[in-house]
Amino acid sequence: MRKTIQITRAETRGDQLWLIGNMPSFSIEGAVPKCYMLVNSDEQAFVYILEKDDEFVYVSIPQSCWNEIKEVLTEPLTVWLQAGTNELELIGFSEELAYLIENIAGNANYGEEMEKAVKETFLT
Repeated sequence: MRKTIQITRAETRGDQLWLIGNMPSFSIEGAVPKCYMLVNSDEQAFVYILEKDDEFVYVSIPQSCWNEIKEVLTEPLTVWLQAGTNELELIGFSEELAYLIENIAGNANYGEEMEKAVKETFLT
């Protein structure tokens, strides 16, 4: 079974961007940020990867949070995850997001809807 934390909102607190997620049915205590992101074109979401006990945990950031997360591309913000009572810095988030946006622009491999959504939010 895939372990996923769904981000419900994002907010800036000083020099930090907080991704607030649902309370997972599993603990992320001891999870390690993998400094790697994927794209879920079907759900129009960016997915940050954590590893815990030789399993991956997928932190899904939906399009509804993109306006807030795009701030990390222009401001020196650290990115943090809050899932229930657990907090974890998502190292490399800004660099990975910038890489994906650059790669998605003009690339039909991600699907027309994903490419359009990324262009509208990040490249206009």
